[in-house]
Amino acid sequence: MKRATICVDADSPERQVVLDWLSRWQGKLLHCSPNEGCGCCVDLYNVEATEEALSELPSSVLASSDWAGQCAT
Repeated sequence: MKRATICVDADSPERQVVLDWLSRWQGKLLHCSPNEGCGCCVDLYNVEATEEALSELPSSVLASSDWAGQCAT
């Protein structure tokens, strides 16, 4: 499993991609934090997931953080 921080602008089309991804992978994630963003302008989740799951996310929503370390994009 790999740690990742997902950060997405709440007004972007990528938000729905992230929400759909969370719904699809929810039961298979080792860890998924509640939304740590404000929800009105940014959504922020710390997850621990397989490389397969993370590869489905657009690289633009992966962020560097204390949780995930440096983003490899």
